[in-house]
Amino acid sequence: MEKEYRILVDFISKVLHVIINKYIGIDKAYQEVAKSYRKALNTIKPKTLYRASYRVVSDYYTLRYIEEKIYRKHGGTKRLARLWLLYRGEQLAEELSELGDLEKIKKKISKNLPQKPPLLEEITDKLSRDEQLAITYSFPLWFVKKLILLLGYEETEKLLDSLNKEKWWIRVNTLKTDVDKIALRLDERGVIVRVDKDLPYMLEVLDYSEPLHHLREMWTGEIVFQDKASAMVVEALDPQPGETIFDMAAAPGIKDTLIMQLTNNQARIIAVDISKRRIERMKKVLKLYGVDLSKIDLIQSDSTLVNIRRRIDKILIDAPCTSTGAMIKDPAIKIHLGSREWSSKFPPIQYKMILNSLGYSGSEITYAVCSILPDEAEEHLEKIQNIVAILDPNIPGCTGYKQYNIANSVKRFFPHIHSTQGFFIAKIKVGDRTE
Repeated sequence: MEKEYRILVDFISKVLHVIINKYIGIDKAYQEVAKSYRKALNTIKPKTLYRASYRVVSDYYTLRYIEEKIYRKHGGTKRLARLWLLYRGEQLAEELSELGDLEKIKKKISKNLPQKPPLLEEITDKLSRDEQLAITYSFPLWFVKKLILLLGYEETEKLLDSLNKEKWWIRVNTLKTDVDKIALRLDERGVIVRVDKDLPYMLEVLDYSEPLHHLREMWTGEIVFQDKASAMVVEALDPQPGETIFDMAAAPGIKDTLIMQLTNNQARIIAVDISKRRIERMKKVLKLYGVDLSKIDLIQSDSTLVNIRRRIDKILIDAPCTSTGAMIKDPAIKIHLGSREWSSKFPPIQYKMILNSLGYSGSEITYAVCSILPDEAEEHLEKIQNIVAILDPNIPGCTGYKQYNIANSVKRFFPHIHSTQGFFIAKIKVGDRTE
């Protein structure tokens, strides 16, 4: 028991350390630590290591608060792993049983604390409502305060709660197979799905008994793990056969595979990304999903500056962002949000991309971010509303935040309302330029 306990704490600590210092996601951090710490994988099941790491990352702000109350200061990441076992270990009681008696582990941890561990309810009782929400659901306080201003307390709590719950969607790649065939196969494997009422090629995952990423259909390109709200971005773009579409931030290429799926490989895409490595990876993704590569032009360039001297019918800007809408998929984003410097770097890049897109006269532009924050969304549209036409995206969803006068012209998706990631989607058009 002692050996396994120490290895688990050490492994989780290393994952946290990588996320905090490298600003990468939970999956990449886990893989990096797993490669260098084979002893852990040989001692404890990888599933247990991953799920425990995931939970600690998700509970990061709650654990930091508990730590401060017990120790009066912040310490290393091992301390957070131990506090999680003490306060939240029962969440994974079945998996942690391979470590031995969880109650004995908790007693050992308690014995080494500088004081008797208080109940979480006791140490949050006298806090403001804003602080209670931030600590209960484990989010940065500034982020919670921002949401309260936009949505109010009740709606914010529902949203925070939903951002902590896993949700999966599967897109059936109709270039290779059909929906009914895939739904039947998934059911046979214990993956219970429901065909979406809005997008018939999307399957909502209701339950599953085996890891979804073990599904053979993913490796053959018959299914794609893509959120419904992400697919709605392409639906708003409304690609048509024969059109030339400029994707200004193309990698990893999932939305481009949907463009080609919806047009039966009859559109042409100019796909730009700033990273050569991501473009090389994107080629493999496009090939896997049956995309006609002769219809795709891949360009390594900076989309805030690039100038395409060809006729462009439609432009897609799925801009780099904080991904606050994707915390249901990657709780490491919560930790990144603790740095205002990190979160503030995205809006200037997004706005430069939008301004560059306005140079393509007559083009329809679909702008989207997987973000709940208005400074990555509504605030950009407010700045340009007098020089562009804001079009109806013609998709379901909620309107934007009511504090902005363009709210009724844009769409938002929220996890607690739509069972999707959080997304902002807008459609604009620029008129002919006058020289």
